[in-house]
Amino acid sequence: MNPEDVSSILPDEAVMLLLTLVALGAVWVPFIRGLRLCLQGWRATERLTASELTKRSGGKTSDNDPLSVVMMRVLRKSMRQNDMTDHYPSDFVFDASREYVMHEYHSHYAGLISMYASLLPPIGFVGTTGGMLILFLSMHLSNTSLELGALAVALTSSVFALVAFSVLEGLKVRLYRRLLLCVGDVHDLFEQAEEKRLSSARE
Repeated sequence: MNPEDVSSILPDEAVMLLLTLVALGAVWVPFIRGLRLCLQGWRATERLTASELTKRSGGKTSDNDPLSVVMMRVLRKSMRQNDMTDHYPSDFVFDASREYVMHEYHSHYAGLISMYASLLPPIGFVGTTGGMLILFLSMHLSNTSLELGALAVALTSSVFALVAFSVLEGLKVRLYRRLLLCVGDVHDLFEQAEEKRLSSARE
């Protein structure tokens, strides 16, 4: 098939649009999966009032519980077992509970979001390299449609990949900040409970 035949079948704009959509589709899959995890992480780092936190941590366990509720449950269970056995310092028990929740956050959300975000720059690089190869081929064939399509792939794949990477990494930072606020809420409740326990022990 001659280059002129390609131009007659598909106009330049159609070739550019088709190759741009291919580049966007390659970036879209990991980006959407990363966004879905960010949404789940947003629900998991939901902040609750002190009364809601106390009430929900005493209820039945659910897969949809925020991480602050999970931490409260782990902390209560650890404190009960600690009172019956070795009497570790309460700060040590709190730190262990916090580390448990941090590990849950990392293994279920942050680690996976980082994995999908890390896939995006290589995909953009592959798109750019592929676009440049098509560009050299089209220059050899003197095909304007292929040249424009190759430039579209080379540019858009990198732009889409870098923007998607920045969005996922930015959301991951925001989720971590929300997690720290949730841990801070549990810490405040823990400190209040410890003060009550110490005051009742003195009496």
